[in-house]
Amino acid sequence: MKKLLLVFCVLILSVSGVFAGGSPQPASANDWPQGPVTVITPWAVGGVADIVNRKTSTYGAEVLGQPILATNELGAGGNVALTNFLKNGPNSTNLIFGGEGAFSIAPNVDGSEALQFTYGDYEPIINLYSSIFVMTADASLGITDLESLRTYGQGKRLKVAVNGIAGSEAFLAKALFGELGLELDLISYNGANLALDAAAKGETSFAISHQSQAAGSVSAGTLTPVVVFDETGVNNDIFKNVKGVGEYGYAAYFRNRCFILARKGTDPAVIDKVRNAYLQILAKPDIVEFYSTLMIEVDPLTPSDMDRHVELVTDIVLGNL
Repeated sequence: MKKLLLVFCVLILSVSGVFAGGSPQPASANDWPQGPVTVITPWAVGGVADIVNRKTSTYGAEVLGQPILATNELGAGGNVALTNFLKNGPNSTNLIFGGEGAFSIAPNVDGSEALQFTYGDYEPIINLYSSIFVMTADASLGITDLESLRTYGQGKRLKVAVNGIAGSEAFLAKALFGELGLELDLISYNGANLALDAAAKGETSFAISHQSQAAGSVSAGTLTPVVVFDETGVNNDIFKNVKGVGEYGYAAYFRNRCFILARKGTDPAVIDKVRNAYLQILAKPDIVEFYSTLMIEVDPLTPSDMDRHVELVTDIVLGNL
């Protein structure tokens, strides 16, 4: 009877070890990963983060010895996935994307009391890219810069389509319209592509998105670029001589960044292993070319650089700059 009880206890401990952390925990960092690594995009399929996740994951077996599985978990602008991720323990083979929207903006806007996570619940590993947001307008309005926007918007409430009500795009819209002295209604969509479609169809007057997501509509003439959310403007084949909000004297801008995160307490050697794997991936010539087509930049920030980015955007949101 004692032998049966001992076997039963061992089985219970083995099963609990598998499920408590979301994946079996290796004996040491040298053993990690013991199976496929899953990287969760907490935003819409077809968005920039999702596309980058799927493209970079194709090198998983080469750089980690195990496949990288790209997946999505949607809800509340990423907050559902980031909350559910806390079920994982340290050294889990589940990783997740996050950024300033979740860690700098959401905790400092109305409804923040509902959040069940903080930046401190995760270990930052590497930033995969930086991107500049662009605001586009329904082309029929004839708005091509902030001067014409200010003139058009006097005495109106302007509809702006964004990906999520508490994300980076929503904050930047509110900050810009506040500095212009204009009123707006934010219309939230589950993905930037849907937000852009709304502006192109005239359901809203404006949309905020990554450049690459708006490029097709701008080229087709259904949307007109108004401004980019950076210190200076851009001048590429699609967005010719579009000024940055910094050139107008406004301070509410930042680059959008996309971090890969592990659960808090993950072995530093595991963090280094994942980081080094992604540094190899980001150096691949086809990845560099792929990033160029998406109008994003390779930007492998260190964990301390990611900490500073979160702090910087938090200061912008709180008006401390």
